[in-house]
Amino acid sequence: MMPKYRSSACATGGGHLADTSYLRKVVEPYVRQELGRRHNTVFLPRSLSLLTGGRRQFNAVSHDGAIVASITSAGGKTASGRFPAGKLRLVESELYYLMLVNAPTRLLVLTSPELFSLLGKKLDGKLSPGIALDLVELPREIASRVAQVRERASAEVSPRSRRQDRLLPPGEN
Repeated sequence: MMPKYRSSACATGGGHLADTSYLRKVVEPYVRQELGRRHNTVFLPRSLSLLTGGRRQFNAVSHDGAIVASITSAGGKTASGRFPAGKLRLVESELYYLMLVNAPTRLLVLTSPELFSLLGKKLDGKLSPGIALDLVELPREIASRVAQVRERASAEVSPRSRRQDRLLPPGEN
């Protein structure tokens, strides 16, 4: 049985924000479990030292530290069907931090087959040695919930949604 997560109320009292905590509480543990099965080790979130001297929390680090992974549940194309430039920036940020950690294997783990395909083409021959894209497909029930979270989050940032919010009287958005 899947745990229930409700959206938190918007500060204005009007709508609800997308509850992205579902991704952290359900999706990331599922992906860590799947990575553990594939690599025959335990994965946990862990803060690691960066080559620059700072620290960064990674979503999945193998027990021995030999495999470090960042997990993203971002979808493929935008709601309007365009190439996801903003999602590409997110991925580039994750790849940057993976480059700054000392581990033989560094993975950017995606849960969206569509984004995996898009990025596979876009980043072909452009990844730093020791870094790879990986795909962990989610079970139908989890994938369905992730799609709902993405849809709500997309609606929050879409220009049309913001335009409509400005046109509604206060308290009715």
